Amino acid sequence: MIKVRGKALTKESLAKMIDHSVLHPESVKADILEGIELCRKYLFNSFCVNPNALSLVVEGLKGIDVEPTVVLDFPFGSGTPAIKLAAAEDMVRRGAKALDMVIDIGALKDKNYKLVTEEIKNLVSAAQGAKTKIIIEVAYLTRDDIVAACKCVEEGGGHYVKSSTGRAPRGPSMAEVKLMRDSVSPHIGVKVAGTGAFWTPQVALGAILAGADLIGTRAGAKIIDELPLMMEIYYGKNIEIVK
Repeated sequence: MIKVRGKALTKESLAKMIDHSVLHPESVKADILEGIELCRKYLFNSFCVNPNALSLVVEGLKGIDVEPTVVLDFPFGSGTPAIKLAAAEDMVRRGAKALDMVIDIGALKDKNYKLVTEEIKNLVSAAQGAKTKIIIEVAYLTRDDIVAACKCVEEGGGHYVKSSTGRAPRGPSMAEVKLMRDSVSPHIGVKVAGTGAFWTPQVALGAILAGADLIGTRAGAKIIDELPLMMEIYYGKNIEIVK
């Protein structure tokens, strides 16, 4: 057994740290149905999709402990607060149990933290108890921007700060994941996404060690299936860290 940050890492516990995601703009119904079948097999934490696929996912996940999740104002975050609020209310009515919203990245970089915080507060209010995961898109941010974004998430009442959309030039570095974890209180979760085809069990473990509570990926099945091999590799190995 591997313990990470005091928690035992099993296939079941790892699955609950994965938000299975199908967010490509060219995704078709068959991709969503395949995702539903994977969710039924692995019981991931959630299945995150674009708004036009939410109704199919809500229906497909009935009877199992996997949350229908939807992205909002994805991937640019440039919609007005009114547009974001209306979209959130609509998605909750349609059965979303978690909302992943992109912040106004330009406003953040302009240091208009009031606007960013207010749009998060509006999202939390519209969510009516659904989980809120706030995407800050670290690829476009400085370290100071990341710290400020995390502060906005916490002040706005968001449940998670999320690193990336997967549509920027790159995903988060381990240093950025750690910075996110260090910049919010323990009750605020950290979600990592945006590494694309590079998600492996080793990368997932590194992200969790750095502070991630959730991983958004399409490669969840591979990560879980290879966990026993990773445990075999690590088991009994003498690893010594000297400061």
